[in-house]
Amino acid sequence: MTTPIVKVLRANAGSRDLRTVFTDFCEASAIAIRNRVDSHGFREREESYERIRSQYSAAHMDRFAEALALVAIEVTQNPRDVLGETYMQLGIADRDRGQFFTPYNVAQLIAEMQLADTPSPGATQPFLTIYEPACGAGAMVIAMTQALARRGIDYRQRVHVTADDISLTAVHMSYVQLSLLDVPALVNRRNSLTLEHFDTWATPRHVLGNWAERLTPLQHPSTAAQAVSACRDEPAPPTPLINVGGPR
Repeated sequence: MTTPIVKVLRANAGSRDLRTVFTDFCEASAIAIRNRVDSHGFREREESYERIRSQYSAAHMDRFAEALALVAIEVTQNPRDVLGETYMQLGIADRDRGQFFTPYNVAQLIAEMQLADTPSPGATQPFLTIYEPACGAGAMVIAMTQALARRGIDYRQRVHVTADDISLTAVHMSYVQLSLLDVPALVNRRNSLTLEHFDTWATPRHVLGNWAERLTPLQHPSTAAQAVSACRDEPAPPTPLINVGGPR
C-alpha cells in the first residue's frame, strides 16, 4: 500500500530522479533540525540547505515540509523505521551496493534477544550506552529504545546512542528519526572499519540533555575534551554496554 509520505515525495519528482528527491528531502530535514541546536558548522549547512531549495519551487518545498510532518506523526505515534520503509517503497534501493534496510519486525526480534541478558541501569551505571556501527536508517536503534521503554527504562534520560554509517543519506535518515523520537544520540558519518570520520550529528536531546558532560567520564582521557563539545569533529564513543547490529 502506498503511504501518504511516498505519495508526497513522488509528487515532488516530476522529471527529477526519485532517489535525488528522497536524498534532498532527508538532507534538508536533517539540516532544519540540527541548525536549531548546533552552531558549529551552521553556515556550511545553511548553504547546503539553500542549494537544495534553489532546485525546487515553493510548492515543492511545502511538500517536503508536509512529508516531514507526516514522518513525525508516524514515528511518534507508532515508533518504527518509517524512513527505511519509505525508502524501500519508493523502489530506490541500491541493490548493487547492498543497501537494504532491515525490516522493523526483524529489528524488534534482535533487540529483544539482545536485551535478554542486559542489566538495567542502576546506581553504579546510571545510564546505558548503545553503539551501532552500521546504523542504516536507524531501525535497530529505534527497536532497542522501544524495547527498553517497554521495560520501564526512560531512554530519553537513561540511554545514550552512538550510531555510525558511511552513507550520508543513512546518517540523515537516522538523525531525523532519532531526533523526532527524542533519543540522545551522536550519529556519525564514519567508516566503522577504517575509523575515517567525516561529521557528527548530535540530536537535540543529546545537546539539551547535557549528554556531552554526562559521557565525559566514560571517554578515553585523550578524547575526553572532545566529548565535552558534543558537536565537534570526532567524539569517540564510550565503551558500549549494548552493541547492536544486523543486516541492512
